[in-house]
Amino acid sequence: PATAPPPAADMLARARRQADLGDYSGAAAACRELLEQNPDSADAYFILGMVSECEQRIAEAGDHWRRCVYLQPDHYEALCHLALLAEQSGEPAQAAALKQRAARIYQRRNDGDQRKGAP
Repeated sequence: PATAPPPAADMLARARRQADLGDYSGAAAACRELLEQNPDSADAYFILGMVSECEQRIAEAGDHWRRCVYLQPDHYEALCHLALLAEQSGEPAQAAALKQRAARIYQRRNDGDQRKGAP
């Protein structure tokens, strides 16, 4: 009998662990496996972007982060990486717009945490 695939959270955790350990091909494979089951996983695209950046495939990293932000417009980390990429590519206006967008998301999150009583 076929076994059920692991939950998405488990697959993302595995991909993050592998990336943290420098197993970029394993991390990418885990993300692609997850995307086969859940093609709208913004976090899987974010991790693929990180892996691509670590492997010096910068254009590919940007593509993954843009896909991540398309799927989850308030993905703070992907917006920050895209802002840095735009800065490095000599696109200051785009970098500034992405930084402003990320700052608004950061502020909203902090405002929400303060309303919940978080320190």
